[in-house]
Amino acid sequence: MTKSLLMIHGIGCGGEVWDRMRVGFEAAGWSCEAPTLFPDQRVPASPPASLSDLGLDDYVKSMADTVRRIERETGSPPAVIGHSMGGLIAQCLVEQGLVSQAVFLTPAQPKDCSAVTLSVAYTFLNILIGRNRSKAYKVWESGFRYGVLNRVPRRRHAEIYADALYDSGKVYGDIADGIEIDETLFTIPTLTIAAGADRATPAKAVRKVGQKYAKSPVAGDFMEYPNNAHWIVDEPGTDKVVSDIVAWLAKTRAAA
Repeated sequence: MTKSLLMIHGIGCGGEVWDRMRVGFEAAGWSCEAPTLFPDQRVPASPPASLSDLGLDDYVKSMADTVRRIERETGSPPAVIGHSMGGLIAQCLVEQGLVSQAVFLTPAQPKDCSAVTLSVAYTFLNILIGRNRSKAYKVWESGFRYGVLNRVPRRRHAEIYADALYDSGKVYGDIADGIEIDETLFTIPTLTIAAGADRATPAKAVRKVGQKYAKSPVAGDFMEYPNNAHWIVDEPGTDKVVSDIVAWLAKTRAAA
């Protein structure tokens, strides 16, 4: 079985956010693919009007099509790892029975696992104030620094924020409203990961995700990193997280 791994980024981000983690997975023999969703429309500035037509279902369909292409090319379904919004997309792919293993890294939550906190509200304050599904938004810089980069050295904040992308108000609304995921359809190994210092997808909400999938036909696993935050993809401690995920993928691969 080919060791293929699809890496799905979060809202406001592109596939390059996986660059640091990707090194560790590839060193362990994984063939990684980290696409950027709709790169012609999700841009750092002056997004086209067509971006506002996209919803979360479009993102899920795009990744489902990518999974099917990888399976055609390799002969077996890939594993998937999703960060933040990408973690919610990954949950949808598991529900659809498309992937072989799945890691939900500080994921956005399905409807029955959400937890509203002041830190989330401040992180996405400019979007909450706008609340217009027919517009496109980028998380404001103060919110991004506070809620996403709070464990990243300050000298790197401007550089990372410069790559932040616009997403449609419809996608933000879909995530805020929540979508229903049927955990009884989870028949592959899954791993949910929370970060104790996360202000954008708080650990108390991500714990609910882990508890939800622990009840699946194939009981999901859970890990929590108390000193990490939402930018767990590239902050102090990231290499340890990668090492643990690689070990989990190896351990559960036979079951997959």
